[in-house]
Parts: sequence; structure tokens; C-alpha cells
Amino acid sequence: MSHHDENVFAAVGDSAVDLQQKQRAIERRARSRVRGLNHHAYYSADAATTRHFYEDILEMPMTIALRIPEEVFTGRAAPYCHFFFEMGDGSSIAFFDYPDVFDGKPPFEVSTVYHHHIAINVDSDESIEYFRQRLEKEGYPSTFVDHGAFHSLYVRDPNGMNLELCYSPPETEDFFLRAERVARDELDKWAAKRG
Repeated sequence: MSHHDENVFAAVGDSAVDLQQKQRAIERRARSRVRGLNHHAYYSADAATTRHFYEDILEMPMTIALRIPEEVFTGRAAPYCHFFFEMGDGSSIAFFDYPDVFDGKPPFEVSTVYHHHIAINVDSDESIEYFRQRLEKEGYPSTFVDHGAFHSLYVRDPNGMNLELCYSPPETEDFFLRAERVARDELDKWAAKRG
């Protein structure tokens, strides 16, 4: 186990999770009015390159492409394209190719995954390796990190967005339930120390 794994697991303790805690989590999720991610939208430097990355390499079908003639909030003539790539749960990653806003301007730059990244679930470690090979073949360097409770492949998409492909092994659910017990206390300790 790596030092990082130890830090992740130590943060939540190792006490067992009981059935009552699992049931409370199910009930809490059912009560939430926020049901899940509909889409995460980001800028696209080039619609065709973005489509190739998400549809051809990551195998996420493009399900919507809207050519909009005017700015939605002002009605000003400023055409753009808003396009979506669907994930297995029905949510999407979406992009704006918006010449009036983006052309001739530097892209939104995110220097590290700590500034911004989006994590999407995959179904297995084999899928992480499958996509790692596809990304490498297309010239996209990636980094695998075993966080212990989950396994991640980090890559930058053609627009500069940090993307994490994340697999949650069977022990992940218990990890999250243990983490829930101490989450508020840990954040309060962090905030007090940070001052």
C-alpha cells in the first residue's frame, strides 16, 4: 500500500460499517432533492477535436448538438454550438464552441487537478487500463493513482480540462460510509488549523 493509500484510509478510521448506517445512507439519498449531475459544461477550443476525444476515444456518444443563433441571456446575435456526450447513467459532459466568447482569447487554464477536475465513473480497473491504452495511442499522457478506496486515471482533454476516470472497487461504499461519520469533524479541524 502506498503512503497516499495510508493517508486516505487513516482519515476515516477502520471501524466496521453496520446495516443501520447503510440504511440511513439510502434513506438520506432518497430524501435529497438534488438527484444527480445533469451535465457539466466546459469551453471547447475545437468542436471536432473535442468530439473525437470523447466519442471516439472515450466512447461516450454525442447525443445533443445545438447550433444556437443568439446569446441566450441577451438575445444578441452571437452563434455558438452546445454539444453533449452521454455517460452510462444518462448524465453528460457538455461543451460550448462559442467564437464570440473564446476566439482570440486565451483559454481558461487550470494548472492542476486541485484547481478543477471532473471525475467520471468507469466500471472496472480493466476499463481504466483500456482507456489508458487508447489515450496513449492518441498521444494523451495520463497518470494512474491508486487511492486505495478508488482507482483513478488522470488525463487532460484537448481543451485543457482535467479529467479523472474513476473506478470504485467493492470496498468503496464502506469507505464512504466510514468517511461520513467523521466528515464534519475533519473539516472543522482543518478549518481551525487553517485559521
